[in-house]
Amino acid sequence: MFKTKMMVPAIAAFCLQAIAPAQAGELADEALGLCEKVKSCALAQMNQSDITPQMRQMIQPTLDTMCDQVTSKVSDVPQGHAMYDSAVACMRSMRTLACEDMVNSQPTVTPACREYEEMARRYDEDES
Repeated sequence: MFKTKMMVPAIAAFCLQAIAPAQAGELADEALGLCEKVKSCALAQMNQSDITPQMRQMIQPTLDTMCDQVTSKVSDVPQGHAMYDSAVACMRSMRTLACEDMVNSQPTVTPACREYEEMARRYDEDES
């Protein structure tokens, strides 16, 4: 069974979580590129499935606005921020994943993203 309706919001949430602390220049470009790849993968899977036209009609608006939402919901942080390079590396590493790795029920987390998540956790602890 095709699970794009549940999968797309989950992927978008992961994208937002991964880039939430920073957006500027190169990071914004990487985040948008990743979002476009996720969208492309979801569309490809949707086109290969036997979903009903009604289901497709429900999913399409989410896909159409997903990247706009990603870029509009991230915070601005200067490129010199301590987490900036790690966030860029995470986005870049996720763009190299195959579609299958992005859309399965347990999306692949790259080593660069694990490092970024750990850095973000430490940063949050230091801020509290």
